[in-house]
Amino acid sequence: MHRPRISNFSRFSLMAIGLLALLAAALTAVMTAGGSDESSQGIRILARNTDNGSTEVALQVQNADHAWGEQILPRERFLAADSEPGRWRSSSTIHLQTEEAIDPAAVGATATAEMRGPDGGSMGTVTIIQGPRGLLIQARLTGVPEGWHGFHIHETGSCDPDFSAAGGHYDPTGIGHGVLHEGGHHPGDTVNIYAHSDGTANADQYTVDATLGAGTTTLFDADGSAIIVHAAPDSYGADPGAGARIACGVITLN
Repeated sequence: MHRPRISNFSRFSLMAIGLLALLAAALTAVMTAGGSDESSQGIRILARNTDNGSTEVALQVQNADHAWGEQILPRERFLAADSEPGRWRSSSTIHLQTEEAIDPAAVGATATAEMRGPDGGSMGTVTIIQGPRGLLIQARLTGVPEGWHGFHIHETGSCDPDFSAAGGHYDPTGIGHGVLHEGGHHPGDTVNIYAHSDGTANADQYTVDATLGAGTTTLFDADGSAIIVHAAPDSYGADPGAGARIACGVITLN
């Protein structure tokens, strides 16, 4: 396979792009490296120069007519701050079997939840990125009490007049609660996050149980969805046990 020549990228930029390509591969459970057919969807990642000399990252999706559409990914999350402008680099094209995958048109889409405390003050941001087989959820929180906290997707995109407006955990198909529960768990379940003594809580999570695109498990159903941070950690069992809601953010498609 021909690979475009790479030049003028910093060491850190090259490592970041390599990690991004590995992420795309890891997120895709049903892929082949061979040619395309009517049931497959091409996915590729590009890092390239823009007209103003900066570097950007694009995730491209091949549609049914074999034309490539693209979504620009958040540059600061995938390229080092000192990345040098240079020639673009393409990852190998991979093919996703669409009959078992998420809405191909959604791949590369991003959504954001601006987190607020009970007093309305900012408590950071949660960014959600749609990959070929699931969602990468990146929490960058502030002002969170030290310790472990439940961190969930809730069923309604509302935090007003109080956080109870977000409803229960997001559960579009009626599955039980708890990532360790023998009966399975619903898409609203994620793992606990930890806040340090300075109030910061940074966490990356991944789920194959929800999507930003069309489908039964979309986070953008009729009433939307929200992110909730709880006062206590989730039990991972049938009874959540995570306690009061201390932060809420409505998930908004970018």
